[in-house]
Amino acid sequence: MTNEMILETESVSALSRYGISSVAVAIGVFDGVHLGHRKLLTELLKLAEKHHAVPVAMTFFPHPRELVSPRSAPRLLLPTEEKIRMLGKFGAAAVVSIHFTREFASLAPNEFLDSCLFGGEVVVKGICVGQKWRFGAGASGDSVFLKRKAEEKGFAFVPVAELRTPEGTIISSTAIRKAVTEGNLKLAAAMLGRNYSLFGTVEEGYHNASRKLDSPTANLALRDGILPPNGVYAGFAHVDGVRYPAAMNLGVSPTFRAEYGKIDRRLELHLLGGFRGTLYGKHLQAELVSFIRPERRFATPEDLKEQIRNDIETINLLLEGNCNGK
Repeated sequence: MTNEMILETESVSALSRYGISSVAVAIGVFDGVHLGHRKLLTELLKLAEKHHAVPVAMTFFPHPRELVSPRSAPRLLLPTEEKIRMLGKFGAAAVVSIHFTREFASLAPNEFLDSCLFGGEVVVKGICVGQKWRFGAGASGDSVFLKRKAEEKGFAFVPVAELRTPEGTIISSTAIRKAVTEGNLKLAAAMLGRNYSLFGTVEEGYHNASRKLDSPTANLALRDGILPPNGVYAGFAHVDGVRYPAAMNLGVSPTFRAEYGKIDRRLELHLLGGFRGTLYGKHLQAELVSFIRPERRFATPEDLKEQIRNDIETINLLLEGNCNGK
């Protein structure tokens, strides 16, 4: 199948169906497609050009830790389709998505390589991975193993060193999750190379925002992503390819708790850019730019309504200089 003209297959050998005979492969989970991943993809493009091969990103689903260590399995930063789109944006001509099973996890490093990369009609001319990437049963495969295999099998191998922020933080999906959880959107954006986003589908809510607050909102049913602390955020809503300034509230609507009881944590978006039409059922990207204030309970809906007017004024001013941002 394709994703915005990006080939997606279940194996390297399946690429032969599309006329591909030789590849260079970057391997990783690629959750977030952050700046460290983009460094890896840059090396992939160099490798592919040098060896006249097609650049391919190999990834895995579900996340390996969901099977290896389910209690510590992380929430994904990106939905699968968005990850594939971004891998294509940063250079991969195709994405090979390997189904990660318990049987697959038990493969020795040699078996891992044979299963994923070798033995088919497509020739693997080069492999690049993060320098500290581990694979195979018991994480027994590493860069030293791959370097030796490259010499034996005659493919090029490039281990890619970790990337750090100017402050010295190692850029990783784990570090980005920590930054978002702690509300440090600036650090998360520095590691991602873009503002952090949440993705979901618009569903019906309680209609309080439109009926009582004069600020209709889209209630986003979130699929993936790490949630920052509850509160009001400035950001952008991406709808059908258009980027609208938006006021966002993440939380449990405490002002209406007496009326509705406990309300599940949710993300509400109020579009500020003149959007017209219905959003129900649409898939949205909520791009978070800046934290404005914590969520709190107001004595009356009228008090909340006044605060929302102030929030929107603040958000409009803040976003004026970000309309052409990442």
